[in-house]
Amino acid sequence: MSRLYWKLFIWFWFALALLSVSIGWGVKIYIEQARPLAEQLPQAQVAAISLAFERGDTVQARDLLRQLNTEIRFPIFVVNSAGDDILGRPLPRFVARLAHHEAIRSRRLFATDVRLPNGEIYRVIAPRQAPPNPNLRPPWWLALSITLVISTLVCFWLARYLTAPISRLSRATQHLARGELSVRVGELRRKDEIADLAHDFDQMADKIQQLIDGRQQLLRDISHELRSPLARLQVALALARRKIDGPNESLDRIERDLLRVEELIGEVLTLSRLETTGDTGFDDAVNIGELVKQIAGDTALEAEAKGCPVDVTENGANPAIRGNRELLRRAIENALRNAIKYTEKDTTIDVGIRTAQGLIHIDICDRGPGVADGELERIFDPFVRLDSARGRDTGGYGLGLAIARKAMELHHGSISARHRRGGGLCITLSLPDQLGS
Repeated sequence: MSRLYWKLFIWFWFALALLSVSIGWGVKIYIEQARPLAEQLPQAQVAAISLAFERGDTVQARDLLRQLNTEIRFPIFVVNSAGDDILGRPLPRFVARLAHHEAIRSRRLFATDVRLPNGEIYRVIAPRQAPPNPNLRPPWWLALSITLVISTLVCFWLARYLTAPISRLSRATQHLARGELSVRVGELRRKDEIADLAHDFDQMADKIQQLIDGRQQLLRDISHELRSPLARLQVALALARRKIDGPNESLDRIERDLLRVEELIGEVLTLSRLETTGDTGFDDAVNIGELVKQIAGDTALEAEAKGCPVDVTENGANPAIRGNRELLRRAIENALRNAIKYTEKDTTIDVGIRTAQGLIHIDICDRGPGVADGELERIFDPFVRLDSARGRDTGGYGLGLAIARKAMELHHGSISARHRRGGGLCITLSLPDQLGS
């Protein structure tokens, strides 16, 4: 059986054992405190009866005797000189022997003589200790209180012992899912399956960090290494154009390909830089409405070439945040250019700015072919180009939306995609409304 199983078994067994011992101890203390009262009760009753007879108030004494005999389980007997009970009750054999023989001693009963004012002597016979009284039994609330207190304490520490490392592992998993690759659970001071799981998690996180760091380093190295031959090719292209008079379709195609390669290298370096940077230095006060309008103006020529105007609606909001203006511009522009690239000709691209629940939402909606349900998240991964989007007229490298997502994350925001009613795709960029709207 597993170590965690035995820990659970031992804890619950210990809790039940401790609970039983605690209840027994509480009952014992209660009985010990009630026992002196039980021992003093018969003596007090006999003293009250004897005092009444010694005063000569036999009527009161008889009434008191009758009352006590109705309240106690073992009766008190008062025997006259003739050996008869003054209430006319038959005497049990062991009581009769004690009533007639002064030398007899009993462990269960004791006898005392009472002299009346007229000289007559009565013998009062009573139990040495009051028999068990149902009213002296431990009350139910005592056992219940002990049960609740002990079980609460033990279960609290058991739950804390079991859930504390699981909560720690859960927090580490959430940080890792957000891209914080340096997070680790650390050493747990225990030896069971949970500790093994934490150790395996740290090893997994180390491996993931190594793979991602290696990928980023490879992209940076390749990008930098490609810069030099790309620059030489551009110089060679310029020299070739000097030798050839007039336009040349082959050289034009080479130039377009070189520009595409240079653009790709730039985007790879940008994504690599964003994945390794932090959010320090994001101190620009950026008006989102003005920034979106500026980007819409910059892309107007590209949109109008397809007959697709960009319609910006602020919905009465004029939000501003504190961040990096260039990164925000790059994120919004990439999302807008993506919409222009894939929307159908002669359709309108709607850009809306709204605030809700402390967030600024920028909705960019096109009328393109859209994507499948299972691909709504994948479009933000690097180098992902869906089959429906691969065409010579669209181009792209699958990095624009990945850069936008990383820029949003650095500003503690998010980016998501959803289907547009009537066809098309809506991309929403959400940012915290830090400065108020």
